[in-house]
Amino acid sequence: MRQIFQEVYRALKYGGLFILVDFHLTNPVFWAGLAVFLWLFETETAWKSIETDLESLLAEVGFQAYNSE
Repeated sequence: MRQIFQEVYRALKYGGLFILVDFHLTNPVFWAGLAVFLWLFETETAWKSIETDLESLLAEVGFQAYNSE
């Protein structure tokens, strides 16, 4: 995942926007549906990605959080 983020960061134009859909377990309402989806269609890699600290990994690569306020 780090290599993917590094390449996105390298290829993104200055000031560009990288949008990532995050399926982390922040809202328990979605957990049952997500669990069924992952169980039916995804690999162990998808389950492991849920445990990844994406915010830290993206910051490590060089991305900065976007503040819309």
